[in-house]
Formats: sequence, C-alpha cells, structure tokens
Amino acid sequence: MNNRKKSVIENKRNPSLKKSSNKNLRQDTHPQKIVKSEYKPKQNFQKEKTKPVVLPTPRPRKKKRFRGFIKKLLRTILLLIIFLIATGFAINAFFLGNVTSDLKGNLSQYEISAEAASFAKRHKIVNVAIFGVDGRDDVEGERTDTIMIATADYEHSKVKVTSLMRDTYVYINEKYDYDKLNAAYAYGGPSLALKTINQNFDTAITDYVTIDFSAMVSMVNAVDGVTIDIETEEELDWVNEYLMDVNEKVETGSPFLEETGSQIVDGSQALAYCRVRYVGDGDFDRTLRQRVVFEQVLSKTLDLDVKEQYNLVTATLPYVETSLSTLEMIKYGANLALMPSKDIEQSRFPTDELISLDMLDGVSYVIPKTLVANIEAFYQFVYETAYTPSVTATEISDEIEGILDYSPSYKSDNN
Repeated sequence: MNNRKKSVIENKRNPSLKKSSNKNLRQDTHPQKIVKSEYKPKQNFQKEKTKPVVLPTPRPRKKKRFRGFIKKLLRTILLLIIFLIATGFAINAFFLGNVTSDLKGNLSQYEISAEAASFAKRHKIVNVAIFGVDGRDDVEGERTDTIMIATADYEHSKVKVTSLMRDTYVYINEKYDYDKLNAAYAYGGPSLALKTINQNFDTAITDYVTIDFSAMVSMVNAVDGVTIDIETEEELDWVNEYLMDVNEKVETGSPFLEETGSQIVDGSQALAYCRVRYVGDGDFDRTLRQRVVFEQVLSKTLDLDVKEQYNLVTATLPYVETSLSTLEMIKYGANLALMPSKDIEQSRFPTDELISLDMLDGVSYVIPKTLVANIEAFYQFVYETAYTPSVTATEISDEIEGILDYSPSYKSDNN
C-alpha cells in the first residue's frame, strides 16, 4: 500500500485528529467572544445615540420657538402703538396748532384783547384775514374791495367764509379816528387793517392774505372756471361793463357774456362779476358774489391732486402777499384736505338784523346795531359757542352809539 492511501485510512481511523481540529476552531473562535464582550463602545454609542431622544422632543422645541415669536410680536406691536400715539400727538400739535399760539408776546402788536386771546387759545379754530385789493397801476393807493375772514374749524370739521362789509363804520386809531373799514388798509396796509378788525370785531387774528386785482383771474382759471348765476339783464350789462375794464388792465381777451342764468365763466369774467356793485342791494349783493366765487375756488382747490394744487399756488403766488410761512400754509392746507366734509358755510357781518344804512356828515356808512350784538353773532357763527365781548370792544360799541345820537345828519335822516 502506498503512502497516500495509508494516510487517508489513518485519518478515518483517528477521528481525534478531526476533533482536535474542531477544538482548535473553537479555541480560535473564543477570541471572538472576547471581542464581542469588549465591544462595549458600540453598546455605549448606541446608548449615547438614544440620549437626545430623552432630551426635549421636537414638539416642545417648536412650542418654545412659537412662544418666543409671540413675545417678540407683542413687543413689536406695543412699540408700534406707543410710536403711533406719540406720532398722533405730534401731528395734532403740528396740524392743529392754532395761529394764536404766538399771542404769548405783546397783544397790542395786533390790537387783540386779553379776552379774545384767551378764548382763541382754547379752540382749534384758525382765522385768517383775506384782503382783495385793486392793485392796478392807474389806481392811487390800494383799496380793499374785498374783506373776508377764512376759517378752518378743526373742532367741527368745517370751512367757513365771513364777509365784512367794507363800508362798516369802525374805529381805526387815534390818528384816523372813525371811518369806513376799508379805509384802514389804505391808511396803513394789512397791518392796520388787521388791527382794525381785531379791535372792532373782538377777534384774535394774527395772519392775513392779500390778493391783488390779477390773482382772482389766475385762481379761477387754475380750477377751470366757476359757476355764476346772472339774474337780470341789468346785472348782465354791468358784468360786461366791468369785463371791458378787466380785459384792459389784466391784458386778457375774455368774451362778453351773452345771456342771463347759470353759466361757467373764466377768471376775467368771474372778476367782473365780483366787482358789480350798482345792482340789487349794492354792496350787500357784491359781497355775496365774492363769497360765491371764493367758495368755489376754495372748494375746487381742496379737490385737486397735489400736482394741480402746486400749479395753482405757483400761478397765484406772484399776486399774493401773506404773513403765513410756507410751513403754515402746507400744514393748514393738508389738514383742510383731510377734512371729511368739503362744504363751506358763509355769513356776513354786520348782519341784516343788526345793521342800518345811514349818512354821517354826508357820507354813507353801514352802521352796526350794535357792535356788541354783531360780535356775539360772529362768535356764534365761527366758534359755535357764546362769547362775552371784551371791555375794549364794548367801549367802541358805546362810542358808535354815542356818535350816532349826537350826529345832526344821522338824526335828520332817521326822523
């Protein structure tokens, strides 16, 4: 038997060799058990991996973030509310500040009584005097054909226009004594005219706007005309008569009006209409025509957009003199534009019930009956509340009554 076969047979007969080899295999695998038992880092890794699961879950984390967002939002809203409140007070002070705030100085500068100044400071109502002067080169001096008080009533959200009769018998000063109201402007310009109004009507007006002969033409044209109502043929004739003069002096070529009734007119035609005096009730109807035109210009101006308003200002600025600063004009104009109502209320003083047309030394005057009663009516219209006239205004009222009582011409005309 060869050696190879012998070896095979011996292996079959000796299984111990096989067992021995299996034993060796088990011994070889034993270290694997050791390795397995020592593979604790893997187990530890798994434990560490599960630790974040024990920590706050994603749901609580979202709640925390949401709560933080809510806190920031509430804080922002609170700061915004505080800002808006502060801004509101600032806007109130800026827009609604009364022009009488400068009355802290010398009241005699404007001939304003202490009673009128104190009353005005308690109200958010702004009054500005409007003077319409002739302004033509061939006219000596500057005559105030129009005297108005424009009122921005921020308490009642109203705009008001008050005409003052230019022939009203008033006290001017020690130099000029008593005369017609429109004489004050001719004697001392807008400053004296303003003082005269404050003394006789017990107002607290510190600002004025003077518009000359040509300004009305530009203003009306800038708002694309106004509507007037010519009632009679006589009135139509006078409008065309004045229109010839306006066209010549202002260098326009507006055509004559051809018929009575309601119609839209341009600036020159509107100015001619405002100048008519010798029809109907004379100066009474004249002031009414002026208010009608002025009201429409003002109302249309408030409805214009910013660009159109700017064009209107630039068109009329060369013909306007005013004590108002640019900032004041902007703030009053802006607040007027924000008023919910664009309706304009009108009135005239002295009123029909408290007036008489009389002659003094051969001159015709509009006599207030009495000045105190007219002051009370004026305050009721402008401020919509009662007012007790000052001592100064009461004294002027008494003096006017005394002058009338001792005037021979007044007595003879009223006997």
